[in-house]
Amino acid sequence: MYTILKFSLRIKPVIGIVFLFFGSLITSHAQLNTTEFEDFTQTSLNPYLINPAAADSSYLFKIRINAIDELGLIKYVNRFYMDIDKRIGTGRKNSYHFIGMQALNSKIGQYISKSRLQFRYSWFTQLSRRASVSAGISLGFINYAFLTTQGGTGGSDFGPDGMLGVHYIRPNTIIGFSMQQIFTPILIPVSQSFKLSRLYNIDISQRFRIAPRIKLTAYGVVQYSGGSNFNYSMGLMTDVFEYVMIGMNNFSLKKTSFNVGVQHIQLYGTELSIVTTYSIYHSVFPTPNSTLELFMAVQL
Repeated sequence: MYTILKFSLRIKPVIGIVFLFFGSLITSHAQLNTTEFEDFTQTSLNPYLINPAAADSSYLFKIRINAIDELGLIKYVNRFYMDIDKRIGTGRKNSYHFIGMQALNSKIGQYISKSRLQFRYSWFTQLSRRASVSAGISLGFINYAFLTTQGGTGGSDFGPDGMLGVHYIRPNTIIGFSMQQIFTPILIPVSQSFKLSRLYNIDISQRFRIAPRIKLTAYGVVQYSGGSNFNYSMGLMTDVFEYVMIGMNNFSLKKTSFNVGVQHIQLYGTELSIVTTYSIYHSVFPTPNSTLELFMAVQL
C-alpha cells in the first residue's frame, strides 16, 4: 500500500511536465500521410483513434460514429469513422479481452480519398486496487485513391496498416504510448509516391473533481514522426451533473475547437452520448476556415 501511494505522489509532477512540454512544441502542418488524431477533434472520446490499448471495462459493447464537414470556402472535404468494440470476459476478476474494428474515410477535395480498415485486439487487467494496465494491437490496410479527372487518369493503391499500444490506468489518470503506421508502407496510386512514416504517440489525461457534481478532465496528445516533426493537441472537458459535457481543444495545426454534448442518456436499455464540435483554423488567407463535427456513441 505504501509503494502504491508513493508512486501516486510521484506521478503528478510527471503529468505537469508533460503538459508543459505540449505547450512548447513547434507547430507542424498536417500532410496526406499523417495520422487521424488532428483530423478527428474528439480523440478524447475515442482514444482508439491513436492507441489500440484504450480498453474501457465500463461497458460490454460500444459503437462510436463520427463525421466532420468543412464549412466556409473549402468544399468537398469531409471525414468519417465508425468504431465497434466488444468486451469479453477471461474468467479472471477484473481482467478482460476486447475485440474491435475501426473504419475511416477522408475525402480531400473531389478527387482524393484516403481509407483505413483495422481489426483490433486489446487486453486489460487490474494490477492492484488502484492501478490497471492494457495493451493492444490493430492490423489492417490503408488505401489511397485518386479519381480520374479531365486532366489525367486516376489510380488506387493499398498497403498494410497497423498500430501497437499500451496504457497505464489509475482512477483519475491515464498515460499511454503507441506506434502507428508500423509497416511504413509506400503507396503509389498515381505517378507520385506517398511514404507513410512511423508515428509515435504519447497520450495522457488527468481528471479532477472541482465540485460535488462537476468533474474536469485535462488531456493531451503529442506525436513524433522523425526529425523535427511534432504535432500536439491539448484540451479540457468538463462533466457537469454527469450528463452535460463542455470542452475546448487546441491543436498544433493552428486549430481551436469547442465541444458541447450530452452523455449517459438512457434509451431502450442502452446509453447514448452525442457531442458536437465547432473548429476554426487560424489561417489568414483567404479567410479562416471552420468545420462542424458530430460524435455519437451507443453502449451496453
